Amino acid sequence: EGYTGLHWFTAEYVDGEWQNWQAADFDPDYEIGELHITADGQELYFHSARPGGKGGYDIWVSRNIGGEWAPPVNVSIVNTPYTDGWPFVSADGQELWFTRGNGGAELWRSTRTSGEWGVPEMIIGPFAGEASIDTQGNVYFTHHFYRDDEMLEADIYIAYPNTP
Repeated sequence: EGYTGLHWFTAEYVDGEWQNWQAADFDPDYEIGELHITADGQELYFHSARPGGKGGYDIWVSRNIGGEWAPPVNVSIVNTPYTDGWPFVSADGQELWFTRGNGGAELWRSTRTSGEWGVPEMIIGPFAGEASIDTQGNVYFTHHFYRDDEMLEADIYIAYPNTP
């Protein structure tokens, strides 16, 4: 109550209930959308059309330094003039999954080597997006079905990793 517009909140999960809600609004100049905080709580990835990007939405990262979120940095190696967004980082922090809108949504993945993200590769497409990954490497994503430029449905799918 008392809030209008877009606001972020934090809460603690205690004894099966979410408690201690607190506003966690970010600097409005950051223009944060569809955020993901890494499992270690040290990085916040989000997409934004803020100035300084490559076009459309870009993926940005803000690092937690002493309990404060530092100014965002463009993750330029994964961004294109298209829409790149809906980021998700694996629990081990070594895979950055995101959606690229290039005529139809596609799932892309970048892997981290020596602390740096690499050139991404398309994993699933078209019309796949908004990935999350569990600790076994299973990728959950939405698949959107369109007809005549109208989305008729969005289903959740799972892709299992290749195993020997």
